[in-house]
Amino acid sequence: MSTETPSETTFTGPRRVFQRLNEKSLRDDLVFYFAIVAVASVLFMALPLLTGKEPEIDGLHRLWFIAAGTLITFVQGLIAGAVTLLAVSLVEHFFLLFVDVHREFEQTMKSAVYALAPLILFSWAVLLQVPFAGLLLLAWFCLSTYFGVWIFHEKSKDRAVFVALATSLVLAYYLHRAVGI
Repeated sequence: MSTETPSETTFTGPRRVFQRLNEKSLRDDLVFYFAIVAVASVLFMALPLLTGKEPEIDGLHRLWFIAAGTLITFVQGLIAGAVTLLAVSLVEHFFLLFVDVHREFEQTMKSAVYALAPLILFSWAVLLQVPFAGLLLLAWFCLSTYFGVWIFHEKSKDRAVFVALATSLVLAYYLHRAVGI
């Protein structure tokens, strides 16, 4: 029996991962993104319950409060996730215009989906005040944006760096309190 790992399952780096993601349709990417947003929304509702900061409501009222709060947080999360995705995609595409983009907005949205997904999923770490969590998430966003622009838009590395840094700076400006800058 061979102990070698098949080359199909071997992790070969971010470039190969983004090349495989480029083969997927935008619909699949959006389903993935909104699943992440839905999980994060429910997690944000459960966060006060898990940290012991839940309101002092007893009995059946507590059950209704949790159910209504979860539904409201879920809907708000989906709306905020859609607005965030559109806003970040527009900012990224704006900076892509400086480097003469010839790709469609669909590729920009794919790039934003994979840059924002970990940011949204792990944003609870910022709320729990984990040291340097905001900066790490911002760095991850910048790196994901770089690979997204490089692979999805087929731009040179220096142009991808420009777009990733510019988009990350705009995001950092709007989230500077949460990031800790």
